[in-house]
Amino acid sequence: ARSEPGEMDEDPPQGLGWFAEAHNLQEGEKANVVLGEDFHTNEVELLNLNDELLKVIEDGGELMFKGGPDDEAVLCTDRTTYSVTRVETSNTLLLFQPPGGLPTKVRLPDGTVDDIDADADDPDDRDPTVTPLPKRRKTDDDATGADGDGPPSTPAEAINRAMKDGVPLGEDGLKDIVSFAQASSHLEVVKCEPRLGPMWERLRQRPHAYAGPEREAEEDAPDGDAPGAADADGGDRTRARGIEEEDLVENTQASRAEIVDALAKGPAFRDPTNGDRWRGIDEAYADHVLDMLVVTAQARGMSLDAVDEAAVTAAMAADDPPIPAPVTRFVLREYAEARDHPGVLSGGEVPSCPVWRIDAKKVCRAKASRMLEGSKAAAAGRLRLGEFFADWSGGCNEELRSACTRDLLKGLALIEKGASGRDEDALVRVFRDVDLPKHPRERFRAIFALKPRWQMDELEAYIAATSDETVEAQLLKYTRVSQPTTDAVPVYSKR
Repeated sequence: ARSEPGEMDEDPPQGLGWFAEAHNLQEGEKANVVLGEDFHTNEVELLNLNDELLKVIEDGGELMFKGGPDDEAVLCTDRTTYSVTRVETSNTLLLFQPPGGLPTKVRLPDGTVDDIDADADDPDDRDPTVTPLPKRRKTDDDATGADGDGPPSTPAEAINRAMKDGVPLGEDGLKDIVSFAQASSHLEVVKCEPRLGPMWERLRQRPHAYAGPEREAEEDAPDGDAPGAADADGGDRTRARGIEEEDLVENTQASRAEIVDALAKGPAFRDPTNGDRWRGIDEAYADHVLDMLVVTAQARGMSLDAVDEAAVTAAMAADDPPIPAPVTRFVLREYAEARDHPGVLSGGEVPSCPVWRIDAKKVCRAKASRMLEGSKAAAAGRLRLGEFFADWSGGCNEELRSACTRDLLKGLALIEKGASGRDEDALVRVFRDVDLPKHPRERFRAIFALKPRWQMDELEAYIAATSDETVEAQLLKYTRVSQPTTDAVPVYSKR
């Protein structure tokens, strides 16, 4: 039996969910499904939320879609990034809401009331690089506000008001349950790696990348003019350097926490001479600073196992040309270990430790990477290993060169047998893991484009687990293993 308008059942249906409660349906009761007047014009996007994302919304947190017109969108909380995939359905999916409509205002945990539609009203205020949320269609009742006869202000109020007001009846005496829209797909989200590549690309570009005071002067004074020279109209030629942190957060497909953490680890630093904006560090300049750091420490009688941060930073800042202290500190974090407090704390924070131990393997690997990148013979796969080792070890500091081993080249270059079969005649081909795509599918495509068959001791340097795929899962998905005999070395090829 249907409740009379204005009455409430003393015992509302139990265990049938919000739909039964909102429409005052009893178990086994029949009803009509009818299409609303604007059914064919309403556009609704469904988003499937996991428990973690649902908790963010319930706690009044923010979810933000990020991505430009040519990007695959991601969904970000303040700490995590999720990839977004559209899942199509071949079934008819009708959407319903409480008879009184959906709330246009919600009460946040701090007691304030937030207007759901307020942020989407003015398209001029929207960042063009961020994919906006679909805007909910407003009805005439929206204009009346959240009080009185307007739509309810909370989901619970919507259900209670529907139970109180009753549900309209059709000509056959059954309740009319109105569908306001339909959906042919929904969005699913999966936790993924932050997409930081474009951010680093921006910070590596001129004039944002710091490459030393001499480069700064050149950029300020093109065509050989004096630094700081004025244009014909009297304006200063100096261009704005560095990028505001909020700019990076808004226009990078990653959460705020992931972006801040990445910036703290570098290669980047806040430039106090340019409004405390973030600047990248030019790779070649960082290599130069590394060489200068080792030389400076030794010139002041420091052991490379006990480099005094304060002393070496001050000495390099006093050099001519000076090296900014933040750049020196970045190089220390990148190529040394803090004694008694190794590593970096969560959030990218470096422990307060003024003494560092230079990591010989990291320094020598960086030297090898720089030499291979600039070698035409290595690019063509014609560089002899013996010749490279002689140049490599000779270019490293005497205290560190013992770290120059063949294993250190894994992930930087492939070493293949030469015609003679001797180690010194092996051929070196530059192939750096940092230059490969981040997504496993594209990464494996690039790997097998270089050569069709790999052994695991070659391949392992170029594969790594992601947030949603282990190394084992990637190998099963993207490779085929062949092993002619039980004692033969397994060979991996493209699946």
